[in-house]
This record gives sequence, structure tokens and C-alpha cells, in this order.
Amino acid sequence: MPDWGLSLYLEAENGLRMLMDTGSSFHKLERNARALGLDLTRLDAIFISHWHADHSAALPDLLAHMDRKVPVFAPRRPGWLMRQQLWLRARQLRQASAELVEVREARELLPGFWSTGDLGGEHALMAVLEERGLVILTGCSHPGPREVVRAALAALSGVRPHALIGGFHISSYREGAELGRFLSEHGFRLVCPCHCTGLEAKKGIEDAFSGTTLQCGVGRRIEL
Repeated sequence: MPDWGLSLYLEAENGLRMLMDTGSSFHKLERNARALGLDLTRLDAIFISHWHADHSAALPDLLAHMDRKVPVFAPRRPGWLMRQQLWLRARQLRQASAELVEVREARELLPGFWSTGDLGGEHALMAVLEERGLVILTGCSHPGPREVVRAALAALSGVRPHALIGGFHISSYREGAELGRFLSEHGFRLVCPCHCTGLEAKKGIEDAFSGTTLQCGVGRRIEL
């Protein structure tokens, strides 16, 4: 079931399960998870890229559905304005027993999973794969996708870059082509533009990127 927003389910070979962002509707999140054969009650952690509703509004209901405490990694606590909104009251999070972990600096969250640290209200998730290298997963890339990539590469400077997946917050063909060239120059092999990436930007990425460009969508599975 499509929706405006982003939610990525990650499962590692070591058995760890993490959800990156929740989207805006728990009803749609839970329905899509069931359709894919995923049990959200078995998550080991939740990663919130930033507190915009289309990335985090389903969090209180998800935590209530899980009925147990798991770490929720976020770049910072939701600000005053966010707390006033019905979709993300601090009281809801407390009632759902949220274990909110602020990640201000780049660090490892769970074995194999890292955060870039707070990049101005948003952070990106990084996964280190033994055979592939560095995979960067972004929510919206509000700081700019190239700035997010630079931060990730600086945090894990000894790891070979492999893939960039997520929202890039660009709309024009020129922006897409610039990003595609940038990723090629830094040795990326795969890119998957998702949420908040315009069609013209996606075309620019595909034309300029020297590696593989994947299309994103509801229910898309990517095995790395």
C-alpha cells in the first residue's frame, strides 16, 4: 500500500533487524509488513532519520504494537513544535516505553550499523558489509546528498563505498546528474533514489552514474 514517506526494513546476516523510519501511517506500515511476511514485533532497533511526520508519525503506534522496549536512535529529541503535533507527542513516546537514544556524533549503533551523527536535525544510517563495503541509507538528505555522503565517508574512511539508498531531496535533472557524477567519482557501485527524489532527478542520476541504478517502490527488496 503506497504512501508519502519512507520506511526501510533492514535484516543483517547476523540476525539483527532494524527499521529505518516508520512512514506516516502505522496502518499502512503494518499492512505492508504483513504482505512481505515481516514481523515488526521482532525488531531489535528503530532508526529515525529525522522527526518529520512522513518519516516518524507511525512510531508511537509501532512501539505500542511491539509492547516492549527497543532503542530508538534519533539525531536529537523532537523539538517543541514537533511535540505539539498530535502525531508525535512526547507523552505518546513515554507511554509506549520508547528508549530514545540521541546520536549526536558518528558512532556504531549495533554490530555492523553506524550513524553519521547529527547533521542538522537529520542523520543517515550506514551499514558495513564484509564483501561489498559501505552502504549509506538516507531519509531525506536535507543537508544535501553529497554532504551526507561526505559525512559518511569521513566517519568510516577506511571502508570502500558501495551503495547509496534513500531520499535525496532533489528534483531537477541537473541536480541528479551532479549527484550521479559525484557518486561515480567516489567509487560507488549502486544507487537507489527513493522518497523526495523527483523523476527528472532520477533520470539525471541514471544518465550520469557509472554503476547500477535501481528503482525504488513499495515492497522493493534489495539483497546486498
